[in-house]
Formats: sequence, structure tokens, C-alpha cells
Amino acid sequence: MSMNAPAGQRRIRWGAASILVMSILGFYGIAGAQGPSVGGTVRIGSDPGEGAVVYLKERSTKPASVPPMQATIRQKELAFNPFFTVVTVGSTVSFENQDDETHNVYSATPGNRFDIGIDAPGEIKTMILAKPGAVLLRCKIHPQMRAVVFVSPSQYYAVVEKNGTYEIPKVAPGSYQIEVWHPRLSADEIRVGSRQITIGSETITVDLRLSTKAPMGAILTEVPDRDWTEVLNEMSASLDQAIEKWKEGKKTRALTLVMTTHSRIYGESGLRNAISQKLGKGRAEAYDDQFNSLVKEVQGDDPTTEAAMRSGKERLLSDLKRDLQKMR
Repeated sequence: MSMNAPAGQRRIRWGAASILVMSILGFYGIAGAQGPSVGGTVRIGSDPGEGAVVYLKERSTKPASVPPMQATIRQKELAFNPFFTVVTVGSTVSFENQDDETHNVYSATPGNRFDIGIDAPGEIKTMILAKPGAVLLRCKIHPQMRAVVFVSPSQYYAVVEKNGTYEIPKVAPGSYQIEVWHPRLSADEIRVGSRQITIGSETITVDLRLSTKAPMGAILTEVPDRDWTEVLNEMSASLDQAIEKWKEGKKTRALTLVMTTHSRIYGESGLRNAISQKLGKGRAEAYDDQFNSLVKEVQGDDPTTEAAMRSGKERLLSDLKRDLQKMR
């Protein structure tokens, strides 16, 4: 069975940003079905979990099928509207171009990768999101356009209010795993913060407290889940090559290699963004400063030594390794 979900406006605060969104609220079970509510509060670190999604996953060996939904995300004034949408797994999302410009909506999120192709003004294209989890939306033509769809594995979910409260009505009796998704939470933090609950005939209260290493404003859905060892090795090799070119008196080539290591390997690989999102912008900027120090040593007229340059390089890589351990 498929049907449109009722829509309502919510204000979601992900860190310092305040974003007016249209959140599609799930319908709960078969039409007309009754059941108790599950409600309570959510805190992420020391903050109310506004904008988080609380959902219930059946623990049965044969869980009931999840009813799909239909949702519309418009491209208007070079932005996605709404910015944040929640649908159930298997739902159909329509992308409606209300701009006078052409768009090309896509997602590189594993499990829900898609590319709708060229989307001319007035055109509507659809996509089925088959896997649960956060899906990042982008436009190939307008890279500043961003949005998030959370695909719930269950029809029993709620978006947490500004004060940190939530309520999931009309839940069928049974055994569930209650989980919380928020862009500040890693997969491990979501798992650790989940718990088992049993729903009978009475409404129950479940208060959820989740710990996170990520700073306020972090959006971990934009952080690639990968092993950064290869990136560190590439950085080390590139900086070694820069030092060798400097020893040969080829300052311009050495400077190019240091700057390329910073911009392409450290930056474009996603490592800088991962550090910024998980450990804070200040930490990412501290590495920018270390690279700038290497640049000054390479291009400066003041005498420097190979030992000093290698020391700076090793300190940079050692600090990165230590921070990557913290991010796991």
C-alpha cells in the first residue's frame, strides 16, 4: 500500500544553523490501526536532539513489511525545498524543477546512489530510495545545492522537536530496537545509544541520551567512511619528494608539491572535511597552519635545514595519525 504522508513545517537546528524545513511525517501502521505511543526526550551530548529522527525496528525474525511513501522535493531559487525530508524505505521521491534553470540531481550515498540526469525547468523526475539511512542530495550543475533525505527502516518514527521531545503514535505491540539518527552521530554512536523496548497496550516513555565526539554543527553524513591510511601514505611520499626537490635547489617544484599535498591530497580526498566535522574546524585549520609553515620554509630566504623540514613533516603526519585514532 502506498499513500502520501501528511506534511508539517518544523525548524531543525543542526548545530548553530537554523533551517526551516518541511518534514514528511510517517503514517503509522495499517490505516485505522490503533496502538500505544512511544515518547520521551532525546539529548545528544549536552544538547537537545532537535532534528534527530527516532525510529523503531522490529526484532522479529519476520518483521512486517514497511509501507512506502511518496514525497516531493522541489528545486527552487537554486535550493532544495525542503532541505530535510524523512521517508520510509522503498519510498518514491519526486524531484520537481521550479527554477528557470536546468538541474541535475544526484546522490553518491552508498546503497542509494542515483543520477536523474538533466532536469529541465518544469520537469519532474522520480527515484525510489531502497536502502535505509541518510541520503545526501546534490546538483551537478549547482554544487552549492545540498539537502538530506533520511530513509527510515520503519514506519514508526518521529522527528525530534526543538525542546528535545518526540512522540511516535499508534505503535503495534511487539519487541523493538529504538534508535536515533542525527548528523552529529557516527554509526557506532547510534548503535551504542540504541536499546531494546517492548510495547504492550500502554503508552511508554523512553528517554534517550547519546554521546558523540563530533562538535556542534557537525554533519557526519558528509564524511566518507574510509580508512585514511592510503591518504597519509600519499601525503608522506609527496612531502618527501618536495624535500628532495628543495635539496636540489628546485624551490618552485618543491613549493608546488607542498601546496598540492595540502589542497589535493589533504583537501580533495575529504580528510580535511572529516577532521573539521568530527573534531572541529579549529583542528582542521591547525593543519592548514602546519602546511603554511612548510610553505614558508620552502620558499623563504632564511636558512633552514633538511632536518627542520623533515621534522615539520613528521610532526604533521604524527598529529594526523593521532587525530584519526580519535575519530574512530
